[in-house]
Amino acid sequence: MGLLITAAAAIVLAAGFDLSSIASLGSAIALLMFTLVTAAHFRVRAETGASTLVLSVAITSTVVVLLTFALTTLVDEPATAAALAVILLLSIALDLGWKRARDGRQVPHGSADVESS
Repeated sequence: MGLLITAAAAIVLAAGFDLSSIASLGSAIALLMFTLVTAAHFRVRAETGASTLVLSVAITSTVVVLLTFALTTLVDEPATAAALAVILLLSIALDLGWKRARDGRQVPHGSADVESS
């Protein structure tokens, strides 16, 4: 079902919007994901043996490229920049809502139905 929904959304986007704007949004989101994954890698770098220097260079370079891209897009394509901002805010709101709904359904530890012996 998820694949069908994704395909339908892709068809609507491709038919209704400028493809260069969609490509710009995809590039920005990919850069953001690379940055977030690398930042998360800092937490497990001892387990993976990753170099702090390499991770720092990776984050710095992706953040510089992302900021340059964002500023260029803001000047040249303000509608795309606004769409990117809306997508980011919507993503954050959906993530927070999902976590709140998930946490509300969880049974507290120790209060599950356990038979006493």
